[in-house]
Amino acid sequence: MKKKSGLFIRFLIIFLLFIIITIVISAAATYSIQNNTYRLQQEQRIKEVTQCLAGLIDRDADEFGLMQEYFLANHEKIIIPYDYDGNYIPARDEWENIFSSQYPGEIFGKTIKFGDMSDEAKIAFTTYKYEQWLNTFEKFNEIFGTEYVYYLVPTDAPPQMYYLFDGLRTEKIVDGKSIMEFDFDVEVPENEYPKLWETYRTRMSPNGYDSYDNEYGKTYGYYTPHIVDGELKGIVCADITVNSMNKGIVESTMLEVVLMAIILVTCMFSMLWFINYQYILKINKMQKYMDEYAENKEVSVAEKFEELSDGKHEIAFLARRTAAMIKELDDYMENLTKTSRELFFTKEHAAEMTELAHKDALTGIRNKTAYDKEIIRLEREILRNLEVKFGIGMIDLNFLKKINDTYGHDKGNAAIIKLCDIVCKIFCHSPVFRVGGDEFVVVLWGDDYNIRENLIAEFKGKLEEFAKDDSLEPWEKISAAIGVAEFDAEIDHSVDDVFKRADGLMYENKKEMKAMREG
Repeated sequence: MKKKSGLFIRFLIIFLLFIIITIVISAAATYSIQNNTYRLQQEQRIKEVTQCLAGLIDRDADEFGLMQEYFLANHEKIIIPYDYDGNYIPARDEWENIFSSQYPGEIFGKTIKFGDMSDEAKIAFTTYKYEQWLNTFEKFNEIFGTEYVYYLVPTDAPPQMYYLFDGLRTEKIVDGKSIMEFDFDVEVPENEYPKLWETYRTRMSPNGYDSYDNEYGKTYGYYTPHIVDGELKGIVCADITVNSMNKGIVESTMLEVVLMAIILVTCMFSMLWFINYQYILKINKMQKYMDEYAENKEVSVAEKFEELSDGKHEIAFLARRTAAMIKELDDYMENLTKTSRELFFTKEHAAEMTELAHKDALTGIRNKTAYDKEIIRLEREILRNLEVKFGIGMIDLNFLKKINDTYGHDKGNAAIIKLCDIVCKIFCHSPVFRVGGDEFVVVLWGDDYNIRENLIAEFKGKLEEFAKDDSLEPWEKISAAIGVAEFDAEIDHSVDDVFKRADGLMYENKKEMKAMREG
């Protein structure tokens, strides 16, 4: 049982290894591609965040600039609760109340300038605008899923910068109240943030990102400058963390791997079933039949092999060759037995009997019995090799009955002998058989097969010479029809199929000759 299942197990192991290797490579490739796509998306996100924020600031450039300038000079006067929840409406209402009460009928920025207002009004305006923009920055951070969104203001002493809006709130206690602490004069090393300082020097967004590692993982930073009248007022910044092992990507990759595994396993077992059904089971049967033949030496086992010979693949070819081999062995053993019995007779008697059995009495060539044995030999040759090349020629003497009736049977026999002589001379490398009164069969092999068309033409030409020779007696002007067919493995299942086609072609030739005579 182990021997019979060995080939199946080997195929199973090969397929399993293929599936495992394919899944591992595909999973690695899928994860790498998705992770790279995820990283590019994150980079694009922070770029869009800074550009969008910078655009909003540009649209509010006048008031934002007033707030920024006053805040930088007087940040200690600006009080923002540490737990500020983003509701800047109270601060706006307070500013509007103070402005309307102190400057009734005035229009901010037109009839009265910011610098002409009282400190109370300036503080109220700056507080309101700061809370408004702090809410905007923090909302952007929340909506776009960035780590930090902040606003830096360059100083006159690089690498120091002001954090006008910080990504993280810092708390301090003043008079028992929890308020925000603003970070000023923070050192931003150029070697750690080269793209930030490139933005500072060029007044343009950089081509690329700052990349650095922190406790949150791989972080990317992008920057967009805020420029007013050609002067750099500040830099909008956004940081985002690209996780080295993103949970969503892992789950997506695992899902694809599971689906791929299901598809591959389904295909594998389908292929394995097909291979087992079409090939392995047939090999197992052949092994069983060989064991059976080895034990019993029954030639009937050959028929079982022939049942496995359908198709043009190697197993069918092996089955045909094995069936032919068994039959040949059986014939060989039978011949050995027969030979042993025939040793009791003299060699001369055996030779004489064999010759008489296969020889045509009138022409001296092989007879129908010899042709039948030749058929058996050809059948075995086909079993051994479907690409064997041979042809069968069918030749029929015309007007034999007329010759017999008009000139006598001895003249008819003379016509038969003359036709036989012509056939044997022209098809000199092929066996010729007389299978009927006026019928001859030629088995074309080798050189005769290769030049068969030339030989057919030579045969017909010889008969035409006889027909034109007025020195010959009527029975000597022999006429015969010929038909030649070649073995074709695609349409012929036996030698008899080739014979029938040759016979049909011969009769077509006979009809053509008759039509020419009547015409």
